[in-house]
Amino acid sequence: MKGNKMKNKFTKAIMIILLAVFGFISIANAAPDTKGTDFWLMFNYNDLGGSQTLSIFITSDVNTSGTVDVPGIGFTSPFNVAANTVTTVVIPNSAVISSNDIVENKGIHVTALNEVTVYGLNRKQFTTDAFLGLPVDILGTDYIVMAWGNNNVVPGTLFGITATVNSTTVTITPSVTTGIRTAGVPYNVLLNQGETYQLVNGTSGFANDLTGTLITSNQPIAVFGGHRCANTPVVFVCCCDHIVEMLPPTTTWGKNFVTEPLATRLNGDSWRILASQNSTSVSINGGPATVINKGQFIDQIIAVRSIISSDKPVLVAQYSNSSDYDGVTSDPFMMLIPPYEQFLASYTITTPASGFTGNYLNVVAPNAIVGAILLDGLPIPAGSFNPIGASGFSGAEINVALGSHSLQATLPFGVFSYGFDSFDSYGYPGGLSLAPIATITNLDVTPEIATNIVGTQHCVDGLVTDQNNQPVVGIRVDYLISGANPGAGFAFTNASGIAQYCYTGNNAGYDTIIGSTGSLSDTVLKIWQSALPVELSSFTSAVDNRDVVLKWSTVMELNNSGFDIERTSDHNSWTRIGNVAGNGTTNELRNYEFRDRNLASGTYNYRLKQIDFNGNFEYFNLSNEVEIGIPDRFSLSQNYPNPFNPNTKIAFEIPKEGNVTLSVYDNGGKLVSTLVNGYKAAGYYTVDFSASNLSSGVYFYKIEYNGLSKVMKMTVIK
Repeated sequence: MKGNKMKNKFTKAIMIILLAVFGFISIANAAPDTKGTDFWLMFNYNDLGGSQTLSIFITSDVNTSGTVDVPGIGFTSPFNVAANTVTTVVIPNSAVISSNDIVENKGIHVTALNEVTVYGLNRKQFTTDAFLGLPVDILGTDYIVMAWGNNNVVPGTLFGITATVNSTTVTITPSVTTGIRTAGVPYNVLLNQGETYQLVNGTSGFANDLTGTLITSNQPIAVFGGHRCANTPVVFVCCCDHIVEMLPPTTTWGKNFVTEPLATRLNGDSWRILASQNSTSVSINGGPATVINKGQFIDQIIAVRSIISSDKPVLVAQYSNSSDYDGVTSDPFMMLIPPYEQFLASYTITTPASGFTGNYLNVVAPNAIVGAILLDGLPIPAGSFNPIGASGFSGAEINVALGSHSLQATLPFGVFSYGFDSFDSYGYPGGLSLAPIATITNLDVTPEIATNIVGTQHCVDGLVTDQNNQPVVGIRVDYLISGANPGAGFAFTNASGIAQYCYTGNNAGYDTIIGSTGSLSDTVLKIWQSALPVELSSFTSAVDNRDVVLKWSTVMELNNSGFDIERTSDHNSWTRIGNVAGNGTTNELRNYEFRDRNLASGTYNYRLKQIDFNGNFEYFNLSNEVEIGIPDRFSLSQNYPNPFNPNTKIAFEIPKEGNVTLSVYDNGGKLVSTLVNGYKAAGYYTVDFSASNLSSGVYFYKIEYNGLSKVMKMTVIK
């Protein structure tokens, strides 16, 4: 029941939200997201003409303060922000990057004492757009540009880069020839911290589109993609608008998306799907797959709520079409759509302070929390939502007032903020997780089966690994519980790649737990019982050569309960000598065996201490006065197991007391370890030996006793 066995991209992966019980939510670790304390941003080239206002919107979950700096133009502005509100910092117009193919020093630096979320708004009447800022701690070194193509009116497909540290070398491979930069030919740009670089293609023609440009660097960088003034769709319709988004690194791209149309639009929205790898298969609403290669994209008009899926990571953007496309008050904007596994559980967003008569939120949510998402403290009515196919999600288009708005829920959901005015618009995602979901290949949830007493807590661990079987940090794993204790929740992987989710079962019976992330799922079983169902049915004991063999059986065994073995030689002072783990299930007869190999001669009693999950225990006497005799000869046995890695056992017997030395040598006769060196009473002995610090090969072990010696060989295989 391991990670790759359940591949249905939506019906299985989204099952986790069908039966949510809100008290079951468990968030053990935080995911990398759009909140941070350090940002490097920029404002790209906007269309000429008209007044212009550059604004940075800052919000936080807590009261905090910070500074906005543009070192290259000598601008600095401290700010304070109250929890769950928005503070606006206006940036001088001279910070706009209007140059082409040159390095400038116009990076915008936002720092804060506590984590904040940052948005940028480039406001110019009839040509406005906004972007969600990404913090430095999630920026990467591998990007593919998402922009938009030129038309014959205002050409200006573009991208921009801001360096976060000095001596950053950026390698750019443009998708189309732009000025002196030839399509498909890499070139380097050297940037220091805060320096910016922008490439704008000013050549008319639909074929000129910087989407698909490859960007790599030796240090983390901030990358922006868009257009000086785009017409959407590409076929010319009036009118154009500035579009921009801050782009995530390719490691955060995903495979599973759900879409909601833009409010008020009549004929659908433009969508672009960009591939990060060759031979990427993309399907919309389960239709025929389209295969594209790295840097290639699919453009599609989508008018209904939809499901987009791919077999390799892609980047998806939704574009508002130009006003004349459907005659509705609007204009183009660009808005990135994260995969559903990058959704968050809370957001604070803001509209521009003025200038837009219609402001909207698109909310895409698991069906289980429809009617329970709070917008400014009040639930969004369930009637506002409509199902998105069989994805397990529903979508809503919400008209909101000017100002800031907060949204919270008990499961992750998506929020997108946008607005329209006469031949003008803006749009941006409200926030997202930026975990490296593109790198994961396997999910393994454990334990496979476990039994608990009703009213106790049970935890499952979802291990997420990449193609090299290395743990991946910050991945959200969703959990669905169906059966006696239905519920749902989620957790993020820690430094060991484990997303631990815990819940308490209040009803006896069976639970099926499905853990999922993206298109990977794994299923485990949980059994809840009303009492400790352990019953000792029989036991036997025997002396077999030098071994004491204790055997017992139980019925109604409690899975993974502990069995401590204790012994005494004076009927008074008991000593724990071992542990045996239970592995049974309900209504099953289980047989157990314990061997005691390391005893001197004498008479012993044994008892079993059975322990449940809550630490309760009960004693069972397994034998009375088991007598261990004296060996009749000196003997050294073959180690077991053999070959071994890294542990083995070496047994010997001595018929009389005496000095014993047991040593291990390598193949060249060099002493490796001395295991026994001292006086021993007559009896049977077993010694543990670990070869964890040794390489593979043949080794020898030698025993010396009262003038006698024996040598045997053993093999380490690693």
